[in-house]
Amino acid sequence: MTEDEKLIQGIRRKRRGALEKAIDLYTPYVGTVIYNVIGSTMTKEDVEEVISDVFISLWRNADKFDGKKGCLRSYLGASARNMAKNKLASLRVSVELTENVAAPYAEPNKRLERDEEREIVIHSINELGEPDSEIFMRYYYYDEKIRNIAKILKMPENTVKTKLARGRVKLKNMLQRRNGNEQQIR
Repeated sequence: MTEDEKLIQGIRRKRRGALEKAIDLYTPYVGTVIYNVIGSTMTKEDVEEVISDVFISLWRNADKFDGKKGCLRSYLGASARNMAKNKLASLRVSVELTENVAAPYAEPNKRLERDEEREIVIHSINELGEPDSEIFMRYYYYDEKIRNIAKILKMPENTVKTKLARGRVKLKNMLQRRNGNEQQIR
């Protein structure tokens, strides 16, 4: 039985020692994954909160872990990445709400149109699929450098550039089709 299997078995049996050992072993890795997603946009406390959430989720969902699909490290890395993205999204929504409240005299129709357009673009980016959607979000929304994206996604910089170029063409076509369909409806 591997060390990961022992840890998961202990966590499934709700043995705190097993969780503590997992925390000791994997906190540096989980913290790195989270920091790579969040970067310097959030405080150290926010990063620590997401790290805690990852291990709380492991404790609560240990029964769902399937060692045949991957190792515990991979599972925790995916969980950390997803939770960090959610935390970042919640921050962005909070900032947008604050900005909207701070600008009460802005024309409501223009703001509504801008919000609808943003929603359509983000939905279309998500339709590109992974890793293209992640590359787009990191590059255009989080202003990350191609070098950093390539490093995080473990792919050559030229591949990231190619995916951005092809993604722009796909996105343009998707938005043109969507716009054409909307004009036909009107």
